[in-house]
Amino acid sequence: KRLGSEVSMSLFKKTILTPFVLAVGVLSVQAHAAPINHTVQLSSFVPTADFYVLPSDSSWIGETQALSYNINTQEMASLVKTFDAVHSAGSISAQLLAPAYLAAGANSVVLDVKFNGKSLTTTAQTVLTAAEAATVKVVNLEIIPTRPATGYESGSYLGNVQLSFDAVI
Repeated sequence: KRLGSEVSMSLFKKTILTPFVLAVGVLSVQAHAAPINHTVQLSSFVPTADFYVLPSDSSWIGETQALSYNINTQEMASLVKTFDAVHSAGSISAQLLAPAYLAAGANSVVLDVKFNGKSLTTTAQTVLTAAEAATVKVVNLEIIPTRPATGYESGSYLGNVQLSFDAVI
């Protein structure tokens, strides 16, 4: 009797349990067959201690900044952000790389761009003297819309301001 029960138990294992073992094996292989990958892009800029002009809070750089429009006063808001600037060996100059304006179709709004209170143009000018730049100074960048003589025309205005800073010895 014992031999017969061993044979039937062996047959039971082969016919009943084997498909379950194979199914578990297949599921296990399928669970490991398709990995999921992610790429995280990173960047960092470490300036020299001798010269830099950086936003005090860099979270807004590269993000579109909204200049809200007040329907009651019919004025467009300005943007004011702070920068940390230093040049241990001289002054700092700044300029616009292109004229600054907002455009909506044929309509445009000229922007007055000031750094440390000085209006910038496409010609370089001193914005911090050597004495001012010798230690880290916090200064404002102001972008001020200039109201057109006929007022602001309706539209979705877009634009950008391109700045360049240089160490002058």
